[in-house]
Amino acid sequence: MAREKGIFSKIQAFDAYAKTMDDFKVRTISGAVVTVVSVLTVLILLISEYRNYKTVNMSSELIVDKQRMEKMKIQLDITFHKAPCALLGLDIMDSTGEHQINSFHNVVATRLLADGSVNKNPKEFPDLEDEKSKDPKYCGSCYGGVPPASGCCNTCAEVQKAYQKQAWSFVDPQKIEQCVRERYVEKIMSQEGEGCRLVGSVEINKVSGNFHVMAGETIKKNNMHAHIVHDYMPQNFDFSHTIHKLAFGEYLANIKNPLDGVSKMAETKNTKYQYFTKVVGTEARFLNGNKIDSNQFSVTEHSSGVPESKLSSHKSNNHGFFVIFEISPMRIILTEHSRSLSSFISTCLAIIGSIFTVAGLIDSFIFRAENAIAHKLQIGKQA
Repeated sequence: MAREKGIFSKIQAFDAYAKTMDDFKVRTISGAVVTVVSVLTVLILLISEYRNYKTVNMSSELIVDKQRMEKMKIQLDITFHKAPCALLGLDIMDSTGEHQINSFHNVVATRLLADGSVNKNPKEFPDLEDEKSKDPKYCGSCYGGVPPASGCCNTCAEVQKAYQKQAWSFVDPQKIEQCVRERYVEKIMSQEGEGCRLVGSVEINKVSGNFHVMAGETIKKNNMHAHIVHDYMPQNFDFSHTIHKLAFGEYLANIKNPLDGVSKMAETKNTKYQYFTKVVGTEARFLNGNKIDSNQFSVTEHSSGVPESKLSSHKSNNHGFFVIFEISPMRIILTEHSRSLSSFISTCLAIIGSIFTVAGLIDSFIFRAENAIAHKLQIGKQA
């Protein structure tokens, strides 16, 4: 037993926290105040530190983008308030020389009434009775255009495509029996005064270029194309628009694209809107292991109106909605990260230790000051 007591005595010599007897402790009001303030301060700082610990931060890194020869999607949701769907064409041009005409494959065009609501009950135009078209052996003429594989143009749309392949303008559909039968002109003119909302995506080469929405028929010849508004098309329109969403690639959380929510009201139909964008490839890496390849972009804009007198001599036009994009050679890597548990614990211990150490010094200073003042008062009374 004596041997064990000797061992414990040696161990007690290493105690850095020597205890005082309760009989020698003095409790004061000032000490209580300092203690309460210290505890509240510790609690506030610990709560703040816990919030920081649970917050996920995103760090960024800039590298050279080596992913150049690939496709990129542009996601769009745009309303043209005073331009009917039948009048609009969506075309893509890039620096490789590739032209995509009327790229509505993945875009839904919704007809809107003048008040902006969806036209749920559009006027219907049944085809006119035509004995010729009922003939199972019927083979419609392509009127000199390049015919499809079947060699026949049995619909107005097929005649249009035949004309487009021949780089001809579709000037007078009233002279084409397929279009007369389908009441093509009446269908187009019935949209006079309407608007159109385009929702979907287009795919582009990852090179500089532009996509644009313009009015009229698109005529492509060699590497050039023009848009012509014919007399049988609606004439009362302009390119007032609201960009609900526009993104190059997937949408990234917490990153607002600069064109989202932009709205413009045109004074005349001859207004041309241009948005010049600088696109930077962006890869987001998340804590759960997921990755998203997308893009961020900056934008400058320009709008201009063409005097009506300059358009009176010809029907082609260059006014509309243009997004010109330039691809940056750099790439941004966004990586999610959070603080480790060990860092959180060590910071909490540091907060507790430092606050109570400082509080102890303050309490000791106050206690000594109170004793000194009390001692002087007592000497003064005795004198």
